[in-house]
Amino acid sequence: MNLITIHNTELPIVEYRGQRVVTYAMIDEIHDRPEGTAKRNLAENRHRFIEGQDYYVVPKAEADGFRTFGIDVPNRGLTVLTEQGYLMIVKSLTDDLAWDVQRQLVNRYFRPMSQPLLPQDLPGALRLAADLAEQTAVLALENQQQAKKIEALENLFMPGETPTQFAKRLNGVNSQQINAYLMELKWIFNSERDPDHSAKYRVYALARDKHWLTEKPITVGGEGVKSFIRYAPVMLEEGTVKLFDLYMAEKLPMKQTWDGRFFYEKFNPEKPL
Repeated sequence: MNLITIHNTELPIVEYRGQRVVTYAMIDEIHDRPEGTAKRNLAENRHRFIEGQDYYVVPKAEADGFRTFGIDVPNRGLTVLTEQGYLMIVKSLTDDLAWDVQRQLVNRYFRPMSQPLLPQDLPGALRLAADLAEQTAVLALENQQQAKKIEALENLFMPGETPTQFAKRLNGVNSQQINAYLMELKWIFNSERDPDHSAKYRVYALARDKHWLTEKPITVGGEGVKSFIRYAPVMLEEGTVKLFDLYMAEKLPMKQTWDGRFFYEKFNPEKPL
């Protein structure tokens, strides 16, 4: 078993699906934090983490591969964090030790330095310089896009907003088709059986269980008319993140006149549906 020492702590070098990963226990140990700190940080921000990118859940069937690292895989599975997931989990740790540990773990664990083969002639050196410049430009663009996305998500959710209102704030999205799209995704369904009456959208249990949508009861009535309650689907924070990801992937129904730019407008509670 290969070991690496970070902050006077020996850690096994754990690899899963072709990349190095860390467990909750490894993070708590190396950062001198109480047991359960890393797990709690992820649980409190789970809607921001993407399985397969930020973390994996190792099934019990793959436990043999982790016993060599002295790590037990429980029946419910073992959560392991990628470099990106680790950096997201420790965002709240801002003391001097945390900064030092993060630098060491990234540079020595997640990104071990290897001695590059340097070109021996001028054309090779020029090609290497061009490749490095291109890699730097791509990384800078990715970092810029990620920063914009994080900033957008932190200010995007507005309690009580309907999917239609939310869609209207996303540049280029055809908000008139958003409910039909959510019906295709099995987020909502039309409970009105009479085709001559307007639609009465309700939320599927799956969308409620995943905290994507909920329902807001609205009392409808008038003079001489017996009041009744209708329900309006409203966005939850995790649903907002999910739809925003679909928007950035160009999977929402878009207007033919869309200019190709991704941005959103500030929430306006007075804006009609």
